[in-house]
Amino acid sequence: MLFAFALGSDAFAGGKRNYNAHLSGNNHIAPVDTLAHGQARFRLSKNKQYIHYRLSVANIHNVTMAHIHMGAMDENGPVVAWLFPSNPPPVTVEGRFSGVLAAGIITAATLTGPLQNQMLQDLIDMIKAGKAYVNVHTLQNGGGEIRGQIR
Repeated sequence: MLFAFALGSDAFAGGKRNYNAHLSGNNHIAPVDTLAHGQARFRLSKNKQYIHYRLSVANIHNVTMAHIHMGAMDENGPVVAWLFPSNPPPVTVEGRFSGVLAAGIITAATLTGPLQNQMLQDLIDMIKAGKAYVNVHTLQNGGGEIRGQIR
């Protein structure tokens, strides 16, 4: 485990609140040869009005941005939420980086792309259906270096 983040396994009113993604280069449709890896953790608030996230990475070089994308494991899709930085434009973290890259809150107001002006429930439904993934982009792999489906 790359970091300590108390998520537990609690559920509420018939719904799961905690979601995770393991990120690696092998998870890309065209695998990326990299030693980098990471974990993304998501926790849905009890009132379903926001999602708290924490994205940790290890052994990655020249990170430029990280997002949640719409798409199943075998497809690429558009960005629906920025994780790092929290909104455009991209910001380069020069050199090798290991640690918490980003932590924050996703709300309906922060959704973008096809989910812009939509409800947060639309993202939640996409995650529950296995149709959302995290992608961390770098200077050397502009299309993404490590990726993981949110489960």
